[in-house]
Amino acid sequence: MPTSRLAAFAALSFVIFAARLAGPQSAPFAGVAPAPCRDDANYRRFDFWVGNWRVTTPGGQQVGTSHVDVVSGGCALLENWRDTRGSEGKSLNTYDPSTRAWRQFWVGQGGVVTDYSTSEWNGTSLAFTAHSRAPNGGGDLLQRLTFTPLAEGVVRQHGETSADGGKTWTTSYDFQYHPVR
Repeated sequence: MPTSRLAAFAALSFVIFAARLAGPQSAPFAGVAPAPCRDDANYRRFDFWVGNWRVTTPGGQQVGTSHVDVVSGGCALLENWRDTRGSEGKSLNTYDPSTRAWRQFWVGQGGVVTDYSTSEWNGTSLAFTAHSRAPNGGGDLLQRLTFTPLAEGVVRQHGETSADGGKTWTTSYDFQYHPVR
């Protein structure tokens, strides 16, 4: 093939390739991405937990830090947790319209995965519940995680466990998230 024909062929190939990139395949990406959760009050109800936090016991001893972001176009909250020993974990939290409840999926550095598959609101407090097995082959265990907004932008996170189906609860931890400004 002569050089001029080769150049013309290469140019035509490039034009066809560019036309395909700009063609119907890219149409779904034109304009602004949909974000149906951004303005939905159900998805915004837990936004009191969004921010940068210094996490302490009720007595003021620092136990860690946390950063909670709104992600996925407003459809979820992502927590990045780090305790004072350097251990870290993440939780993904979202409102599930099929169940009309919030859900949290926690993954910790120690390999523990907890699916808080149910939740309920009690006033301004959001309580998540997970069903799991007790360590060392024990029986069923319930875990409850309650978030409550307090004065001055502080958020209380109260972790509890129950080995008797929720009749009695034992505190696992009681943390206060203080905003870092």
